[in-house]
Amino acid sequence: MLISFLPATHFVAPRPYLCCKFKVMEEINNKHLLKTIGNVFDKAHDRKLEDSLFEEIEPELNELSEYFKVSKIQGFFIANLLVLNFKMELISIDDLCSHFDCNPMRFMEFNNDIENLVRNEIVFKKKPKNIYRRVYSNDMLLMNKEITNAILNNLPMPYIEKQSFGDIAELLESLYNFSVERNDEEISTHDLISQTRSILESNLHFPLINKIHQMNLKTLDSFVFCFLIWKTITGNEKTDISEMLEYIIDRPSARVNYMQKIISSENELIKRKLIEIEESRFISDTALKLTELSLTMLNEEGIKLFANKKKNNNIIEPVNILSKALYFNEEENSQLDVLKRLLSDSELNKIQQRLTEKKLPKGIASLLYGLPGTGKTETVYQLAKETNREIVKVDISQSKSMWFGESEKKIKQIFTDYKEYAKDCERTPILLFNEADAVLSKRKDIGLTNTGQTENTMQNIILEELENFEGIFFATTNLVNNLDSAFERRFLFKIEFRKPVVSVKARIWESRLSNMIPDDYELLAKSFDFSGGQIENIVRKSEMHEVMNGVSVNIQDIIGFCNAENLSKNNGVKIGFTKN
Repeated sequence: MLISFLPATHFVAPRPYLCCKFKVMEEINNKHLLKTIGNVFDKAHDRKLEDSLFEEIEPELNELSEYFKVSKIQGFFIANLLVLNFKMELISIDDLCSHFDCNPMRFMEFNNDIENLVRNEIVFKKKPKNIYRRVYSNDMLLMNKEITNAILNNLPMPYIEKQSFGDIAELLESLYNFSVERNDEEISTHDLISQTRSILESNLHFPLINKIHQMNLKTLDSFVFCFLIWKTITGNEKTDISEMLEYIIDRPSARVNYMQKIISSENELIKRKLIEIEESRFISDTALKLTELSLTMLNEEGIKLFANKKKNNNIIEPVNILSKALYFNEEENSQLDVLKRLLSDSELNKIQQRLTEKKLPKGIASLLYGLPGTGKTETVYQLAKETNREIVKVDISQSKSMWFGESEKKIKQIFTDYKEYAKDCERTPILLFNEADAVLSKRKDIGLTNTGQTENTMQNIILEELENFEGIFFATTNLVNNLDSAFERRFLFKIEFRKPVVSVKARIWESRLSNMIPDDYELLAKSFDFSGGQIENIVRKSEMHEVMNGVSVNIQDIIGFCNAENLSKNNGVKIGFTKN
């Protein structure tokens, strides 16, 4: 049996699961408490855990019991564990018995007290790595770092308040949020795994979690499985593996290794037919989804699939949008900051109330236009994510029917459906016309083909709807000089997305490639006039290169990918092979 007492800096308690509050903030006598803990530890040495020991140290145990809010025996073990924690990192049962000079059976008489400390989260229990037999002797114990910190900082015993999960959906969402925190670099992958392990082992009363626990999966595999379950029940049948691993695993090489094991069917989730691969032409575009076996298991546990999915499949919920850092030129940033503030609940409500009082249209219509790959659509996604609004996404190309007159009906229905849908939403959703070039371009001359007349009619309907629109409307287009003048007045905000300047491109390169030096990012930014979308292409190629070759890319590899990205060979850049 191994018992681990790691220093406080080695363990991160699960934040959404554990909340410690100090009832009072007055300082305690730190030196006296530490002396009491030390005395208990010293007197326990070679005393065989005999009854006379506890009688002898009863005054000290009274103090510990009062401070830790536990029984005297539990206070005794806390004191010994705290000292052993600082003496060495890993403690076996033999080490403990050697300290007490007792046999293991005598120690086991106090098992209920140890378990009590675990239930109250004064101590955390886990299984050591690479141990598969589920027996008591495998358990490891971790002291709650908040308690250690309280003692070292002259603070009272923290009040430990557990967060309860009302249902399995809340628990799965909590786990999913760890990936968001990891991607935002608030926690590491190590922290994510530790917190996941604690939540799973403390919530075995949920049938699904108990079933996952019985599978004896590695914690990272358990997290990935729960991640995919959450994505599935919130309406995503498939999940892009590259994006998922980028959120979960911090080290690129570890992401590559994990992906390779999945693709080669070495991963335990694949072996057990819990997840399956959705094949793609490119490895980086590979997606994962739950198998029929997993879907059946969820159904048996009473978990409804797509419970949160709306009636239309074009609804994008903010929880399903992955946070992504975007970098723009100063002018675009300034305008987007205004939009972000405007779409916040407090500001939007006040502004729309003022507009209504002044008998002005209260709808917010914005046009994002510019060259392809400059981040127009992703900007709408991130605005929705940050303001917690759903998106009703419309692909105009799919709304153009081959039957004359049908397209006009579809456009009208889009606005009707949006109004009805908005009534059931907590916040006003965003209506997004993505790649709306066809309906925003200059109208055709009268007397042209039926197709031209249909497009003109569609434009007239959109103009009419926008005149009295009361929601939030975004349109994206690659058009720069071909915008119909009738739309200019309908859009309150018109933001042009230009190619990023050198300094912004350098930031984009740095955010997407983590294994280069600052001069490399500057070199790439100055040498290649790429948009953010083109830089994304290079990053995808580098990820594929690492997966296929098992080695990280270097600057020469990246330059080669950049040269290949250019259709014009005259823009190629050679580094280190030319003379001045």
